[in-house]
Amino acid sequence: MKKRFIFSKKLKTISFVLMLIGLITGVLAYTADTNRFWANILFSNYMFLLLALGAAFWMALQYIAEAGWSAAFKRVPESISCYLGPAFIFMLVLVFFGLKYVYPWAAPEKHIPDYAKYPDYKEILEIKAPYLNKSFFAIRTVIFFIVWLLTTALLRKFSKKEDANKKEALKWFEKSRFFSKVYIFAFAATFIFAGFDYLMSLEPFWYSTLFSVKELISGFFHASALIILIVYYLYKKGYYPFMNSSHWHDFSKYLFMGSILFAYAWYFQYMLIWYGNIPEEGEHYFLRRFHFSETLFVLNIVINFFIPFLILLPNKWAKNPKVLLAMAITILAGFFLDVYMAVFPPLVHTFAATGGHTYPVFGLYEIGIFLGFVGVFIFVIFKNMAKRKHILPVNHPYIEESILHHNVH
Repeated sequence: MKKRFIFSKKLKTISFVLMLIGLITGVLAYTADTNRFWANILFSNYMFLLLALGAAFWMALQYIAEAGWSAAFKRVPESISCYLGPAFIFMLVLVFFGLKYVYPWAAPEKHIPDYAKYPDYKEILEIKAPYLNKSFFAIRTVIFFIVWLLTTALLRKFSKKEDANKKEALKWFEKSRFFSKVYIFAFAATFIFAGFDYLMSLEPFWYSTLFSVKELISGFFHASALIILIVYYLYKKGYYPFMNSSHWHDFSKYLFMGSILFAYAWYFQYMLIWYGNIPEEGEHYFLRRFHFSETLFVLNIVINFFIPFLILLPNKWAKNPKVLLAMAITILAGFFLDVYMAVFPPLVHTFAATGGHTYPVFGLYEIGIFLGFVGVFIFVIFKNMAKRKHILPVNHPYIEESILHHNVH
């Protein structure tokens, strides 16, 4: 078995090419359609930010549950969480230079035609102004990322200490276990507000008490799919030759469980708002389902729930790594669609000549900028993974249990 991960020249080249594509496309988008450029920056950065936070959540959960089977794969969520640094930079750029192009509350005259003619809108924004204002938004962003960066950095630090000294490995494992609880609490407490800020305030006249819960579940669910995708890549490269059907089956449980939790949050938010029939709440769904794309609206729940739920229900399929790979890719595509349906309907769309309907916009700018972020993401993950002396946490108390893991199902 290969001991240390090697960040190959081919993978580096791919990440650099993707970053170059993103840079060129970003420049073109900025000069042609500034609003669309900033919408894409928010869309792509939020996606990968949530995946990084969700991966750290997955890792923390393994510590708290004292899960033995997953110990060997700890490097993967550790490396994914390293994207929080670049995510912070991108978010600061958005906050200081792109806020007025994305958030209606930051520049209502720009986003709401004839804003002065709607005193109700003005009154609502004035009521929310103590929270939704540029200065406080920037302060909250800094606080969120400081909390996330510190807690995840501590977990990685303790992991390195564990690797360095076998005699004190249990001590550092216990520290990791304790700070995993701190991270989960800190993540939940801060992301409740981050979800409000980054996505829900795109529509400042809409609100939902379930929104951030859905986003928390989404981060965990879709990060699980990403972890499986990377583990499969490493497995095919010869880094995890000990993997068997029991490992894949345990990985599949996160996708199966996550799809149910996602559907639960998605459905109950939709059902309660729709049933309540309160105009300022229902407008969010009315826009997406009837004035943007009902096909994409339905496809979102089909990809994120029905497909993984039905495919992973039989144990035989849930233990098959190729099936899991297909499900991981499908679920990540569902994540792309879910975030797209949150960001683009209120910000980027085309109007029909008659009827006042809006329609989806998706093209070169969306693809190019997203690929640029994929390049950054790949580089950050595998660069940090290559820094570790061993791809396996050699002194982890449960490493032997993980390698020899076998369950009779």
